[in-house]
Amino acid sequence: MKTPTVLARVIGVALALSAAVVSRKVNKHKPWIETSYRGVITENTDVVLLDPPLVALDKDAPVPYAGEICAFGVHGSDAPFEAVVLNRTSGEGQLRARSPIDCERQREYTFTIQAHDCGSGPGGIGAKKSHKAVVHVQVGDVNEFSPMFSSAVYSGSVQEGRVCDSILQVDATDRDCSPQYSQICNYQIITEKAPFAIDRNGNIRNTESLSFDTQPHYEISVTAFDCGQKRATRSATVHIHVKPICKPGWQGWSKRVDYEPGMGSKPLFPKMHLETCEGTVSSVRTTVELQTGHIGKGCDRETYSEKSLQKLCGASSGSTDLLPAPSAAFNWTMSLLTDGGRDSELIFRFDGRQAAKIPDWVAPQNLTDQFTIATWMKHGPSPGLRGEKETLLCNSDKTEMNRHHYSLYVHNCRLVFLLRRDYTQSSSFRPAEFHWKLEQVRVKDEQKEERELKECFFFLVCVTCHDKR
Repeated sequence: MKTPTVLARVIGVALALSAAVVSRKVNKHKPWIETSYRGVITENTDVVLLDPPLVALDKDAPVPYAGEICAFGVHGSDAPFEAVVLNRTSGEGQLRARSPIDCERQREYTFTIQAHDCGSGPGGIGAKKSHKAVVHVQVGDVNEFSPMFSSAVYSGSVQEGRVCDSILQVDATDRDCSPQYSQICNYQIITEKAPFAIDRNGNIRNTESLSFDTQPHYEISVTAFDCGQKRATRSATVHIHVKPICKPGWQGWSKRVDYEPGMGSKPLFPKMHLETCEGTVSSVRTTVELQTGHIGKGCDRETYSEKSLQKLCGASSGSTDLLPAPSAAFNWTMSLLTDGGRDSELIFRFDGRQAAKIPDWVAPQNLTDQFTIATWMKHGPSPGLRGEKETLLCNSDKTEMNRHHYSLYVHNCRLVFLLRRDYTQSSSFRPAEFHWKLEQVRVKDEQKEERELKECFFFLVCVTCHDKR
């Protein structure tokens, strides 16, 4: 019973050995391909252009199967490619991508390829393989990305009056993989009529000198182009500030400080700072001198109000104001310079060239036996009048005789009151003069470059006469 089985096995082995012998006799040669290939594939496509073309040759041709190419094998675990046979007889093949190729992910691939013939029969029995050839494939870039700025907003400054080669630099990049599409070839200022220019490296300069007073700030828009002339989808905003010319000294203070009585303490210069223009300072010494802004600038402030004067001098309530506030009825003070005093009173200024002519119905023509003259004044230097009389009040003849009935004036450092009275009921007059010496107060005036001394007199005058013959 076992004899037939053994016989069948023997026959099978004999047939296999016979087929192998036949195969060796039919498929004698291995396929042949080039030793290396270089290829290019454009991203997002699937066909690789090889140089030289993929063609496998077999010396067994034209024997069927043995002289034909049935397959190409690609070796390399990370190679996303496959090779297909286009013509078995000619051995022509094609290299294709199995999945989309992205240049930004990988720019080139290296792997090996091998050709397979069809063996000696339909089943590919005894098929032979060629040697392995090295394939280098570069991925061609597509300009699919636009330039992008590294920052949406840029800021720089330029000194007024200067033209700078570079105020600031903007920077844009491109995600494409090739130098042609990933490099930025040009920048452009979009804002029209802006006094600025930009070079291919993104350096912005001003084309003319700028003025802080005319325009202290500029806002411009800038775009970028890659070397494929693809434009940035979003422009960048550039702020350029014009810096005023630096002047060393105290900054942030006002020459005028308003203050009203009863306000309490008030900071004089809360925002003042010392501008050094980036220079070094070893020490600082500061002197502050305050001056009033009234007519008596450089002298002390007003000390007495009109009510205080009347109280100090003992004047009656029925006194006559010889310098009232200007009005239609009291028009002789309209041409005088005025300034505000205490309690909203007026202060009048006389420069030695003008005077107030008081009407006869206001000023007394002759003083009575008892009278009081009250005045408060500031006295400063009067150019060209030194040594001359400076009259405060006078009553004189109208016939150009220059004869004073009474007069109050300043002569150098003395206050003089002149009174002429008729004591004999005759045509003769008996003159009388009263002299007072005034103290001088010297103050420094730093408003002029040449620091000179000015003289200011402060005095309250109360002249009272009681005539009890």
